[in-house]
Amino acid sequence: IKICEEVFAVDFEVIIRELTAEIRRLNDLLEAKEAQNAALTEQVRKLTEQIAELTHKKNSNNSSTPPSADHFDKPAPKSLRGKSGKPQGGQKGHSGNGMKIDRKPDAEEIHMPAQCANCPNRKVCNHLKCAGTRYVYDVEIKTTLTAHKVMAGTCAVLGSHVEGAYPPGVTGTKQYGSGVYSLVMSLLTVGYMSEDRIKKLLTSLNVPISTGTIQSMLSRAAANAEEAEKYIKDKITSQSVVNFDEMGMRVNGSLHWLHCACCGSWRFYSIQERRGEEGMDLMGVLPHFCGIAVHDFWSSYKKFKNVVHAMCCQHLERELIYAEETGNQEWAGKLRKLLQGMCHAKNLQMAEGKEAFSEAELQAYMAQYDEIVAEGLKANPVPERKPGQRGRRRRGKIRCLLDRFQDCKEDILRFATDWKVPYTNNAAEQAIRFARIKEKVSGCFRSEKGAEQFARVLSFVSTAVRHGISSFDAFLSLHRETALAMLQGF
Repeated sequence: IKICEEVFAVDFEVIIRELTAEIRRLNDLLEAKEAQNAALTEQVRKLTEQIAELTHKKNSNNSSTPPSADHFDKPAPKSLRGKSGKPQGGQKGHSGNGMKIDRKPDAEEIHMPAQCANCPNRKVCNHLKCAGTRYVYDVEIKTTLTAHKVMAGTCAVLGSHVEGAYPPGVTGTKQYGSGVYSLVMSLLTVGYMSEDRIKKLLTSLNVPISTGTIQSMLSRAAANAEEAEKYIKDKITSQSVVNFDEMGMRVNGSLHWLHCACCGSWRFYSIQERRGEEGMDLMGVLPHFCGIAVHDFWSSYKKFKNVVHAMCCQHLERELIYAEETGNQEWAGKLRKLLQGMCHAKNLQMAEGKEAFSEAELQAYMAQYDEIVAEGLKANPVPERKPGQRGRRRRGKIRCLLDRFQDCKEDILRFATDWKVPYTNNAAEQAIRFARIKEKVSGCFRSEKGAEQFARVLSFVSTAVRHGISSFDAFLSLHRETALAMLQGF
């Protein structure tokens, strides 16, 4: 090196320092590029997932997303039921449900031949017989205004003052009868009409009424239904299987929750400020219920340890559709077919009078369920924890769904192990669906008191209707304060 330095006059130590510095700079640049590449790779992964979610996003067909959240991207209707292969319309042996004559005619009209119109023997002629009869159902809307006059004076026999009495129920100088009361309440609750529309309708029928009077009728009905509401709640609490659901409603400008508990012919509704455990406690059914609670996977229900839980399988079917459509998860289609097959087999055997699956058949279903879930878990492993990563590892929607099937197997398959339990929670979902109709008609309730009154009256009338009582007759019993006695007769 010294000879080279002398010959070529080059300082190699300077060159070595410069090259070392350049190597260090290039190493730093390479590390920065590697970090940038890792960040871009992670960003690409996240964007790919977002594209997949946007391409196959959840809607009311493939998830528990309510139809109201679909907005303008509403998917085409797609039933979860498979094709049966049967022709459309009534099936062979179907009894039919057409118009039936359920009573004797209120009036008869005789239509004579035109040739008999001016016949002198018409009254004594006995050559004509009925050739055919056609019945016409019709409605006659008639309003009446009755003046109840009380007579008073001095009795010519007794010599004392005598005075008549108003009939029971006629307590005011001007008032509405039980028919108007029952009609208004039927339109307000079962018909879900707004107070303003009811006022316009009755005014067109020559019944002058104000929206304030309609609200007063609701308050009176709620007061008369208080004991009936307690009876309904006690009845539901004593049942072995009860369906539960909840839905948001606007009350006084804020979000409240309409809670529903129903079974068979009994319906109970309650308006609360909270959706979760606090609202369910205030509703007053779940804390005292000791049977089987059928519901969706809302976590607040699981906090009640005093009940046995059963999950709605129709919610799970939609989640399985999403998994099958978005992630090419073959196990999801298999599991969905298995659940549907178990439900179908249960319905067929129940129609034959059986009360449970045989032990061998049930164990075969359980083994097939475990096998399919294990296949899904193998195809969707939990991501390994990266160096320095803290907190829970991100599992993804598919893995979370599989964990639910694994951890909640007993609750999901409750419909198969206990045939009193339904396959779906449709009973509660259908019972609470009116909330959306009421919301579209009236927008919201203006006060919490009004919402509570509506829920109480609806609990009574929907229960009465489920027992075969018309809403009009049900409100007549409220007007006469015999509602509790009517329910006790069931």
